[in-house]
Amino acid sequence: MIKRNALLLALATVVTLLAIPLAPAVAEAPASSPPWIATGKSMMVATDHPEASRVGLEILKKGGNAFDAACAVSFALGVTRPQSTGMGGGGFLIARRADGRVDVFDFRERAPLRATADMFETFARKHPGKAPPSRCGFLACGVPGLVAGMYEVNDTLGSLPMPTLIKPSIELAEKGFAVDAHYVNATKIVSGFYEEFPALKTSCGYVYRVHLRSGNLRQVGEQLVQPQLGAFLAMLAAEGKDGFYDGVAAEQIAKRIQKEGGIITKDDLKAYRVTRRKPLKSTYRGYEIITMPPPSSGGVCLIETLNMLEPLDLKAIHKTDPALAIHHRIEAMKRAFADRAQWLADADFVDVPTDRLISKTYAQSLAKEITDRATKASNAPKAPQLPNDDGTSHYCIVDQWGNWVVATETINTSFGSLAAIDEFGLILNDEMDDFSAMRGEANAFGLLQSDRNAVEPSKRPLSSMTPTLFVKDGQPVLALGGSGGPKIITSVLNVALNVLDNDMPLQEAIHATRIHHQWMPDRVVTDRDLDESIHNSLQKRGHTIANSHGTGIVQAIQWTQDGLVGASDPRKDGQPRGE
Repeated sequence: MIKRNALLLALATVVTLLAIPLAPAVAEAPASSPPWIATGKSMMVATDHPEASRVGLEILKKGGNAFDAACAVSFALGVTRPQSTGMGGGGFLIARRADGRVDVFDFRERAPLRATADMFETFARKHPGKAPPSRCGFLACGVPGLVAGMYEVNDTLGSLPMPTLIKPSIELAEKGFAVDAHYVNATKIVSGFYEEFPALKTSCGYVYRVHLRSGNLRQVGEQLVQPQLGAFLAMLAAEGKDGFYDGVAAEQIAKRIQKEGGIITKDDLKAYRVTRRKPLKSTYRGYEIITMPPPSSGGVCLIETLNMLEPLDLKAIHKTDPALAIHHRIEAMKRAFADRAQWLADADFVDVPTDRLISKTYAQSLAKEITDRATKASNAPKAPQLPNDDGTSHYCIVDQWGNWVVATETINTSFGSLAAIDEFGLILNDEMDDFSAMRGEANAFGLLQSDRNAVEPSKRPLSSMTPTLFVKDGQPVLALGGSGGPKIITSVLNVALNVLDNDMPLQEAIHATRIHHQWMPDRVVTDRDLDESIHNSLQKRGHTIANSHGTGIVQAIQWTQDGLVGASDPRKDGQPRGE
C-alpha cells in the first residue's frame, strides 16, 4: 500500500532535483543574480510565490508598512499556495518595529473543546483500513487561527484597512494565476493518496475536484481559478474576522465539519483567541537572536544547537576539514532534537524547561559528549521516511521605515487534511497530527514526541516553525524562516551559519548544500550528493547517510551596507521583490 510519507518525500525530491543540480558540499552560486534573488534600497518582500511577493511590494509602495504587507501577503499565499497555507490554518509572526520593540503573535491552531488524548487511537481501532484520522479528513482539523492572527496584526500595528489588504487576493482567486511545478507535484502526491483511500473522493471532494480536477491534473502554466475562495475573501473583507469566527459563516463551517465526522463546533470558532507571547532571545557570536518560543520547537532547537556550536571556530574548521565541521553540526542537531522529543510542547499546558534548554551552560554540558572521532547512535525505534516542504509557507518583509516581519504559516501537510468547506473554497489543516496523536508512533514528519504533547482541549500542537531575526548593534541583519516540517529548523540553521560563520553572501548561503538530522530516524539527510571524500569521512565517523535527498525551503532578507538582499528559495519557485 502506498504510504503518504513516501509520496510526500517524492514531491520535494523532484522539486529539489529540478531546481538545483547535484553539487559538492558547498555549491557555487551562479555569478549573476538569478530571479530568486532581489536587491533593494529601502523595502523588500521575500515569499515562496512570485504573486504574493508582488502583492506585498505593491502595498509597501502604496504607503503601507511591513505589517500591512504581511496581512496582504498572508491572504495572497492562501490563494497561490493552497497546498501550503491558507485561512484554514495558522502560524506565528514576529514583528520588530523600527524603534526596536518586538511583538510576537501566536495564531497556531488549537485542539477542539471535545478533543481527547485517545481520540485517534479509538478511531483507528473502530475503523481499521481507513485513512489515518489525524492526517486526513475532518477529525484531523485543529481550530484555525490564521484569520484571527492577521486581524490582530492589523489592529495592533497596521496602517491600512483590512479590505484594502484583502482585495489583491480576491482578484487572484477570481481571475486566476498560472500554477508552477511545486503546485503540480503537490497534486500528484495527493492524487496517490486519493487512489489509496477512494472514499476521500466523496468526503474530501473539494480538493479532488478543484485542485486535482478529478484526476486530470493541471500542467505547469495552466490557470487555477478559485471563485468560491474569492467570494469567501470578499465576505471577510466586508464582515471582518467575525465573518469567520461568528455568525452564519461560522455556523456553516461547524455544521459541515461535524457532518463529516469532525468535532469542531461553532463554540470552538467563537472562543478562538490569538496569544501574544514574549520573544525567545539569545546571542550567537555577538548577534542577538529573536525567535519563537513554545509551542514552537524551532526557536528552542535553533538556540540550543547554536549554543553547542558557538565555542568552536567553525569557519577555520570548515576550511581545513569540512567533514569535521559538518560532523559537529550533525551532533548538535541530534541533541537538540532529542530534547525536542522529550521536553517540548505547549507551555500554556505543561511545564517546559525553556530557560534551561537554551542556556549556554546546558549547551556546554551537551557539547562535552561530542568528539571529533565518532557519532553516538540514537537508541530509539525506527521512524518513517521524512517528507520535505509541504503544507507550510514562510515570508519576510522589510519596509522603508525599518520595520521587519518574519512569519511562518501552515496547514501542516500537502493540502492539509484534504477536507474543505466546499462553498467557501476553504481547505482545512491537519494540525492534530502535530500532537502525539498515536502514542509511541511518529507523526507524518517522522517525529517521535512525548505525552507532554498529548491532545488536550484548546491546546496548541507542537510546531517546528522557526521565524527568526538576527540583530547586530541594534540593526536587524538577517531575517529568515522556512517550510518543511522538522527540516525548517535545520534549514534555518544551515543558512544562518553560512551567513554568520562562513561570511557567504545570501545568494550563496541559500544555494549551498544543507544537512539535516532530527535524532530519529538516526540518519543524515542532505539536499544533494555530498562530495565523495566528505561522504566517506562522515561514514567513517559512524553516520548513516540517507539514500534520498531532502530539505526545507527558506525565505530570507539580509541587510548590508549597500542595501537589502532578498532570497526566495529556488527549490519552491519563489521570487522576492525589492525597491
